[in-house]
Amino acid sequence: MTQRGGRTNEPGAHRPRGRVTVLVVVAILSVAVATTVAVLAPSPSAPPPGDRAPPVITAEPGTVREEIVTAARAELGTEETGKNCHEYSEQCVPWCALFAMSTWERAGVDVEHEEFAFTGDVYTTGRIKGTAYGSARLEDVRPGDVLLFGSGPATPDSSHHIGVVEKIQGETVTLIEGNTGDNPDRVMRKRHELNENTFYGGVHPW
Repeated sequence: MTQRGGRTNEPGAHRPRGRVTVLVVVAILSVAVATTVAVLAPSPSAPPPGDRAPPVITAEPGTVREEIVTAARAELGTEETGKNCHEYSEQCVPWCALFAMSTWERAGVDVEHEEFAFTGDVYTTGRIKGTAYGSARLEDVRPGDVLLFGSGPATPDSSHHIGVVEKIQGETVTLIEGNTGDNPDRVMRKRHELNENTFYGGVHPW
């Protein structure tokens, strides 16, 4: 080891300053690039009003409509005991209307559900009482109503099914329906597009 002018001249005594400088510059540039990307990247924005899901319309608490929906929900999964034999009547007949009207009756609506084995009779009675609406007014549907499937109330062929309205969201309606499914038929929840190709009308509770 040789000393000159009071300094010790030994291997490794001098740090590679050039390399350190390069590393510092690279680090600074990396931070700058990351900051620039973060600033320039588009921030997520709320979807346009037209893309938002429509609100879900449900029964108002403490109303007859809510009681109808509650009664219908309580029957989900109930199966018929034989071909068209069920607990909603002693009659072994198609029972979707008997089920629907039984939910109204349990909610306190003035109806004798066993008088409505035929779906078309529900619509005809509603028209007499002033609570029925046709396919041109399906936007009037509310939870607790019933909707009629088919083309009109005249015959079982033209009025072939009925369901209790649970909720509505835009053009989609959720029904609780009796006498549906397969082997055996039962009470089920189903969703449908709300249009005149499916429903010929509906009835508010009278």
